[in-house]
Amino acid sequence: ATSLEDRVLSSNPLLESFGNARTLKNDNSSRFGKFIKISFNTDTGTIVGASISNYLLEKTRITTQIEGERNYHIFYQLFSGADEQVLAKFGLEGGIASFRYLGNRATLKSRRDASAFVETMACLDQIGVSEEGKNEVLGIIAAVLHLGNIDFELVKTEGGNSNENARMTDSSAESLRMACFLLGLEESKVSEAMLTKLLTIGGKTIHKPQDVAQASDKRDAFAKLVYSSLFLWMVNKINATLSEDSGPVVPPSPGAEQFSPPPRVHKPSVPTGFIGVLDIYGFENFENNGFEQLLINYANEKLQRHFNRHLFEVEQNLYSSEGVDWTYITFNDNRPCLELIEGGGGNVGILSTLDDCGGMGSASERDVNFLAQINQKFGGKGVSHMNGKKGKKKKAPGSPGKEPERHPNFITPKFGNDRQFVVVHYAGEVRYTVTGFVEKNVETLSNELKDLGSTSSKMFALGVFAASSSPATSSDTTSTPGSARRSTIRGVSVASQFRLSLQMLVMDLECTQPHYVRCIKPNTTKSPNSFDSGEVLRQLRYAGMMETIRIRREGYALREEHESFYRRFHLLLSSTEANQGEGITHLVKVLSQRLQLTHAEWQIGHSKIFLKRDLATKLELLAHLRVRAAGRIVVDFGRKVARTRASNLLTAWGKLQVNLIRKRRQIIASNKISATYRMCLVRRVYKTTLVSVIRIQCLGRRIVACEKVRRVRDPYWDKSFHDLDLLHSEMVSQMDDAVNAKDFKTAADLEKKLAPLKEALESKRPLTRSVLESRIAEVQTQLDDAVARKAFQECAPLQEKLEDLVKKREDLPTLDELKDAVHQAEKNVSDA
Repeated sequence: ATSLEDRVLSSNPLLESFGNARTLKNDNSSRFGKFIKISFNTDTGTIVGASISNYLLEKTRITTQIEGERNYHIFYQLFSGADEQVLAKFGLEGGIASFRYLGNRATLKSRRDASAFVETMACLDQIGVSEEGKNEVLGIIAAVLHLGNIDFELVKTEGGNSNENARMTDSSAESLRMACFLLGLEESKVSEAMLTKLLTIGGKTIHKPQDVAQASDKRDAFAKLVYSSLFLWMVNKINATLSEDSGPVVPPSPGAEQFSPPPRVHKPSVPTGFIGVLDIYGFENFENNGFEQLLINYANEKLQRHFNRHLFEVEQNLYSSEGVDWTYITFNDNRPCLELIEGGGGNVGILSTLDDCGGMGSASERDVNFLAQINQKFGGKGVSHMNGKKGKKKKAPGSPGKEPERHPNFITPKFGNDRQFVVVHYAGEVRYTVTGFVEKNVETLSNELKDLGSTSSKMFALGVFAASSSPATSSDTTSTPGSARRSTIRGVSVASQFRLSLQMLVMDLECTQPHYVRCIKPNTTKSPNSFDSGEVLRQLRYAGMMETIRIRREGYALREEHESFYRRFHLLLSSTEANQGEGITHLVKVLSQRLQLTHAEWQIGHSKIFLKRDLATKLELLAHLRVRAAGRIVVDFGRKVARTRASNLLTAWGKLQVNLIRKRRQIIASNKISATYRMCLVRRVYKTTLVSVIRIQCLGRRIVACEKVRRVRDPYWDKSFHDLDLLHSEMVSQMDDAVNAKDFKTAADLEKKLAPLKEALESKRPLTRSVLESRIAEVQTQLDDAVARKAFQECAPLQEKLEDLVKKREDLPTLDELKDAVHQAEKNVSDA
């Protein structure tokens, strides 16, 4: 189950789908009026119930629309949002272009309409409509479209001639069958009701055949009845859902069901209040204005009077409570225009005259008769039009011998006066065309068409048709007794029902504190960043804002509390003037003398001061200039103080900078001395290190050079004994091979290389005792030879070499010497 708040919110888009349409000036124009009354608990603020009243659904739009406008949204939502199976079920496969009531216009499916269709179905769920009920609703909508596709033609006689009687065309049979199937009606009864008219004369019933035009009118009237009944059923369903716990249903007043659902009495256990939201059509003035525009503008006149009276009374009460003179403020009362339309003050109005014109004759004759009567009653001297011709002026009924004067709000146009009249509304003159006035007012549905709903075989359709059935009595208290009796015979007219509903609405508004919201469109092309001043002015005039502006301009537009006004403008007084008095009275007196103001410019109330906007603007400008002058003085003083502070600060800053510079110089000097001392120490260490490095580099280079020289002198110095031995063996083998090969040159070269190799080999041969002894013997032999040759210079090196070799004997003892040494050691140990 959904909450009451959700059901209240879902009611608005649901009613917009069935009662709003696209017009030339608005994509979502409301074509009916509604008053939403939301009851709430005054202790907790929660919503406890709601009800919706509707006013004057535009039925003409169901059958005809002008170029550029659309029928009600629900038709297009059905084609855009329903799937193919649903469309086939209701016979809508042909699309929008195949139905007369949608203008036979080829229109693409709209995503906006598709999403709106989903929302509409969800709203039906919110108000408790089952899936079967939603299908029945869609079926009735489809039935309206099928009714529009029924065509008529003249009946042909046996001789091939045509008479004035009408018959349904063969191509309309399928549309009739589908419409009757969806509504649960019999085809024969619907066809008979459209093609004939029942007349009861002398107790006998006669079936009078209808011509094509009359049959088409009956078809359109029945389609309007079906759709309006569905709309009223929807409103009643919503009200039953929103107030299902509010108590029993109050019996409706006669003739009120078409405009307002049966109210419910809410008897809460706690105190309640209500908030009413009135969303009603605005003032309309088109190139061709008909019966609907007259009722719409009549409603706007009624609401404009309430608005003006409320605004004027608020102003009057405020001025009176404050003790301010307001006698020079005028109030443009639109009561004469209301009396012209609805009657009053002992005079009949246009609507009452319209009710009296529903007699015999064709629709066109009755419209012309109605125009002639209102021209005679309200057009003044020399005006009498019957069938478009001028004639002698007729005397007004009930006032023989006295010619009626022209009503100030009624004008007979110079051109087209056989079909038109002009009413001067609060928003300007509106030219109305009387074509169809009488027929639309009485809604001439034949009894057989009215009774068709009760013959439906579907329970849902029976409930829908029952929503529009009402007793044929009138509650119009403004009509004369004779007119009330005649209305009872004919049935309650649309104008009487609308006037009664409007009076009840105004009574509800009188019991509330109204607040007004005016919606202004900047242009008619729906373009961004475009402001059409003429269009905006027209909307302001139609909304009645010009009268509001005039009342405010005549009175005191601005009002302010004494304390607030004195606090804002006492600065305009000089010090001398301020010492001479105090309070708001002294301030007004001084300023009036200074600015040469009169009593009409402003007045002092008990708690507020009232002043014109021009004066308020002048005072605000003076206060602004005074503040600017004082601001300049304050700025000059501030600049002087700032200069003094800046100079003191600059002096202190200079002294600080001098001290900082002196301190900085000391620090720089001390740092320089410390750096010089550290430089000397480091330089000394550097020089020492440099000398050492140079020496090390010299030694290194010397070692490298010695190695190079040694390599040059002895190419085998870095080779081991094993390597040299292998090399010697290899060279000896090569030399033997060369000798054997008789390559004596190669053998000689190898022999030259063997000499240094042998020397190197011998030098690196591992020293043993036997080797040592052989070397000693060799050196001894060389020494003896040198002595024998008396080569004493060679003896000294040989002697040193011999001594070195002898010393090495200790390092290479023989086994016997070792044993002798061990034996001697043991002896020494024993002797010790």
